[in-house]
Amino acid sequence: MSGARDEETAGTAIGADRDERSGGVGPHGGTAGAASSDPGDRGPELAAIWAEARDRVIGSEGTMPWHVPEDMALFKRETTGFPVVMGRATWESFPERFRPLPHRTNIVLSRGAPEEGEERGGAWWFRSLDAALELAARSPGGTERIWIIGGASLYERVLDAVGLPAVRGGRLSRVLLTRLDAAVPGDRRAPALGEEWSARPVGSGVDERARLAGDDGALTPHPVPYRFLDVRRGR
Repeated sequence: MSGARDEETAGTAIGADRDERSGGVGPHGGTAGAASSDPGDRGPELAAIWAEARDRVIGSEGTMPWHVPEDMALFKRETTGFPVVMGRATWESFPERFRPLPHRTNIVLSRGAPEEGEERGGAWWFRSLDAALELAARSPGGTERIWIIGGASLYERVLDAVGLPAVRGGRLSRVLLTRLDAAVPGDRRAPALGEEWSARPVGSGVDERARLAGDDGALTPHPVPYRFLDVRRGR
């Protein structure tokens, strides 16, 4: 999985609510609040969340080459109660019994979505990013914030997009980044954030429960230093 977290392995009590479906609205259903399609100063914050190791690695062959419970806990804590938008590969990387991610409207972008706005497997499926964001802004928590949770190609796409509907400023304005001081194999990398982005540390430590992948992909125990960074555009 590129960027998003596997909550089954996180050890963050997701098992207690894994049978609950995420709250949400249909593409034509009731709203959680009025969302403007004008990408001005109104509307929800559009934010992305990912963890990266050295060399900006975020994934390897469809999985994350680490297990860092502190990062998993951050992901669950920050995204719960808000809509999450992801690519098809990220959706499929979650174990089936943990889909959809609970207490979040799950929205999946896929060129192969059979019908725009179809509900399938507890998620809403779209081919259009604009349509996905319009739904997200009408979902529970979506008047405040919408999370982009991966994978790499979606991060790249959203990072430079302008004029996005329904969201504040018409573009991505924030990244919540976990930086892992670890070298791991990987074939997916996070986008580089340019000079217009400014980072503020919001936490750090060493996760003694962490595990890292070796060249064979197997996870073995290894303490991992980490930093949580709140990165804002134009700060």
